[in-house]
Amino acid sequence: MRRRASASTRVVLLLGVTVAVTGLGGACSIVELGDPPADVNACRPSQAFFVDHVWGEFLNQDYGGKTCKDGGCHDTASSRLLRLVDPTSTPTVPLAPGSDWEANYRSATQQLICTNVRGSELFTRPAGLVIHGTPSRLIDPVSGPEGPLLDMWVAAPGP
Repeated sequence: MRRRASASTRVVLLLGVTVAVTGLGGACSIVELGDPPADVNACRPSQAFFVDHVWGEFLNQDYGGKTCKDGGCHDTASSRLLRLVDPTSTPTVPLAPGSDWEANYRSATQQLICTNVRGSELFTRPAGLVIHGTPSRLIDPVSGPEGPLLDMWVAAPGP
């Protein structure tokens, strides 16, 4: 004949199992990797493609008499995240740190998601897919050349 364990015995057994399982979990050590680099999630596509194509064919393109860098839009006085200047220097690749070209490149790449170009602010805002400004839609999100241009920029090799 088997005897049934009392409630207090079951509690003690359950507590013992819990302590044993918890103790096993504590046997694993934790590896401290430290802080991630500041630009760990930064998108850094080709600087040469930016200079040769993205700037002239998209960011400095005339959209109804205005460009992205015009005053009141994305000039340096703007409070918006994308800030662009009219470059006064000749670009060299790699882009010189602190140059107009490097500032424009950095500002544009901060609005770009390399793993989802068409979901990035650099595309969705001028395409009118999210609130942009007036006019809210500057580029055609389906048949415009800007989407494929950004795709090619991310895929382009080189610095």
